[in-house]
Amino acid sequence: MITKPKLITADDLLLMPKDGNRYELIRGVLVPKMAPGHPHAIVVSRISMLIGNYADANDYGVGLAGEPGHRLERDPDTVRAPDVAWFAPGRIPEGTQGYPEIAPDLVIEVKSPGNSNPEMAAKARMWLSYGSRMAVIADPRYSTFTVYRPNAEPVTLTEDDVFDGGDVLPGFAIPVWRFFRRQR
Repeated sequence: MITKPKLITADDLLLMPKDGNRYELIRGVLVPKMAPGHPHAIVVSRISMLIGNYADANDYGVGLAGEPGHRLERDPDTVRAPDVAWFAPGRIPEGTQGYPEIAPDLVIEVKSPGNSNPEMAAKARMWLSYGSRMAVIADPRYSTFTVYRPNAEPVTLTEDDVFDGGDVLPGFAIPVWRFFRRQR
């Protein structure tokens, strides 16, 4: 006899006791996230810092790191947690508690050694399907950014290129290598 796993809700996930592990919720099923390691954390920190500095300097939107959760579906619930997220001004309603029920405008996922290229591409397309305006896959091994936008082919930028935030992050233009290290 096959038993179905007990589906949990986003509220259940939010109230789970901290056990040192990280989780996402995909259609009611708890999915553990592996700790990606130190190089991954450095890149997440650099990206978050650069986007946070932009948001602060321009008083424009809010950047989040540390895998903030976002409720993307209900009944059964889906809560996904990107490495870095950014929201345009006013998109998260004042007083929001728990997981906002909205996809970030910009999502950046950092590829870990155990992630495949097809897996990361699927993750970027998933964010776009939920309403993100731009999804970026950062690959620390090759110092590349692959940029996904709705109704467009992905574009891979090398460390010699400049990442331009376009209409999502107006005026944000940073050489790709800076997302991966302090000095060239």
